[in-house]
Amino acid sequence: MNGIRAFFIATLASPLLVACASHGPSAIEARDPKVIQSRASVSDLVLCLKGWLREDATVIAYPEPGRVDIRIADGGQAESKYFHVVSLQQARAGTNVEVRSADEWHPLMSTGRVIGRIEDCKPGTAR
Repeated sequence: MNGIRAFFIATLASPLLVACASHGPSAIEARDPKVIQSRASVSDLVLCLKGWLREDATVIAYPEPGRVDIRIADGGQAESKYFHVVSLQQARAGTNVEVRSADEWHPLMSTGRVIGRIEDCKPGTAR
């Protein structure tokens, strides 16, 4: 009886684990990015996106200077359900930005809105 129960649990849990994995940061990072050049600095962009997204944005700073990722998830969803990963890399003039998406529609966090917020961010915001 325990073997049958374990089989049913494994059968039901497998699709759920695959669904969660497909929305994790590593799955999104494997997608082709939309590349944007911004005149704003990495700090400016972090403040703009974090101010807009609040708890829906997780900022990951790397040891490499001028490199930051912003992982965007719905605060009301499970921690592993991400919609976008925004990679910021300091450039000579501004920031190189790569936006990757899970291609799942969300009314407030569409790829177009994320890109629009990046494009609207003004240099000097972090001062």
